[in-house]
Amino acid sequence: MFHSLQDCLLSIGIGYLIPIIGLVVGKTNKKIGITFEICLGLLLIAYMLYKYSFPGALIYLGLIAFSYSSALMLTTSNTSTKKVKEELAKINLEQIKLHKDLKRVIFDISIFFIVVLFAVLFFIFGPDESPLKYFILFGFITLFSEFIKRIIVYRTVTCYFDSQTKTIYIYSFFESRKFSINDCQNVQIESAVDILKLHPLFTLFSSNIDFTTSLEKVLKISLPGETIFLTFVEAERWKEILHVSKAEIEDEDELVTVLPFYHKHNLKRLFGKLYFATTVKGVSAYSGLLLLLYFLNVPTWGLITAGICYWLLNISISDLVLKTAMDAKLANDPLLLSKADAIFTKAGIPNAKLYITDSAQYNGLATGMNIGRAMITLTTATLKLPIETIEGILAHEAIHVKKRDIMWAQIWRACFILFLLIVVIFIKENITNIEAYTVPIFLTIWLLMFLFPIYQSFISQWMEVRADHLGATLLEGGQQQMAESLRALSLAQDDESKKALTYQMIEIDKNKEINSLKRESLIWRIIEFQLMPHPPMYWRVHSLNTNQYGWGKAILFRWMRDRCVESISIK
Repeated sequence: MFHSLQDCLLSIGIGYLIPIIGLVVGKTNKKIGITFEICLGLLLIAYMLYKYSFPGALIYLGLIAFSYSSALMLTTSNTSTKKVKEELAKINLEQIKLHKDLKRVIFDISIFFIVVLFAVLFFIFGPDESPLKYFILFGFITLFSEFIKRIIVYRTVTCYFDSQTKTIYIYSFFESRKFSINDCQNVQIESAVDILKLHPLFTLFSSNIDFTTSLEKVLKISLPGETIFLTFVEAERWKEILHVSKAEIEDEDELVTVLPFYHKHNLKRLFGKLYFATTVKGVSAYSGLLLLLYFLNVPTWGLITAGICYWLLNISISDLVLKTAMDAKLANDPLLLSKADAIFTKAGIPNAKLYITDSAQYNGLATGMNIGRAMITLTTATLKLPIETIEGILAHEAIHVKKRDIMWAQIWRACFILFLLIVVIFIKENITNIEAYTVPIFLTIWLLMFLFPIYQSFISQWMEVRADHLGATLLEGGQQQMAESLRALSLAQDDESKKALTYQMIEIDKNKEINSLKRESLIWRIIEFQLMPHPPMYWRVHSLNTNQYGWGKAILFRWMRDRCVESISIK
């Protein structure tokens, strides 16, 4: 039975309110604000356990925690905004005029509503006993945060240029940037806003920062780690200014033509993006299917079976869906293709295809449950690395495809969620006086939920270690080449992170330089080994350099041992 909608909305409101109050209280002293939030959170836990029975208390606390984290992501980004605002008040700058058209934000809002339409209908008309309503509610929290952020960025964004320091300032309430024109790697003008590329529900693996405020020409500024999109009134003039420091200019005179998202040549891409948004980024497609079956009086077992079958269908076509989401295109570089074909053939996946997606992030991605139709995608930033490094990345991803890691990761995740549901049902069916055991039941469920990311991390890291060491067998340089590939990739990612933090005006402690190849403090090792999908990079490189036995029990046991030892060792 779905719990009180009023109490659910109140819980969400409280979750959003806590960090806002903490931000106000902490204006004079940040520690006081944090302390206030912690105390308020503890009081809420005690109150919820006292007022509500199981599982109501757990659901309301979950809504509070989730909405709190969503609001926190908005309020923490306000730090760089304050710094930009302070600098703007001290110096005289040229304000850059922006095209502003309400249609731009209306398009974004309309897409939000279209994507959640079936979820909203299911929430209103679907069966009260369906747990899907809670997934929808949690999804609404994330979408609401994105929705609010987009509107406020549109309303508040302004841009300035300091001609003396050759610096661009972008100010908005939730997202701000400051960067030197010397950091511009490439500048292009697009004929119009590509909503299918910029809308947050339509993207994956994206480093795009959307500051567009109209449907006019867009200035695309490529920086290390991210790509910024702006609708300057004098786009051509600012393109020339930003190109002053560039000795080598790519596509200087080329205007990139962008078709409207509703254009007939864009319809296939539009439908693909919508499908991705409603199945991967949300549950609207599942909600629509189940609501239709519910109105047709299909029994509960039929609804569950249909949901599982649809989930399996989406896994089987995941390569097609994600290819559309990433706007990935087949690679065409002869040298890269020859290296990839050699690695894929050696791995036993000759039919795997290599795709490229436009992103400033250094990374690679394997997708597809079906080995015969799998794809491996590299970002455009990754292509800047030495070919030997790219070979290592390709070999690593080829093993993920060969071992069907994408499929198995989904299955193992589903197993844990099923187990959690069984525990909840068992408690409801076998404990008659739930109120008398509220605290132990609450702690049991929360313990299982706490173990979920640890469980996911264990499965994912096991697959990553296997991909490193089996992938090394596909390379001419073996484990040494794989270790060097990971090292080069890590250095590039670290440099990208430093630049991105600089643009956001986040201060970096000189005594704590970003270095993924360095063994971190105990708390960070616990986080990396127990919660992250990849083992720490320092461990991965070291294990490849010192492992004499290849993939097998020896390296597997070593990883399991180090996962525990490194999480408790204070040395």
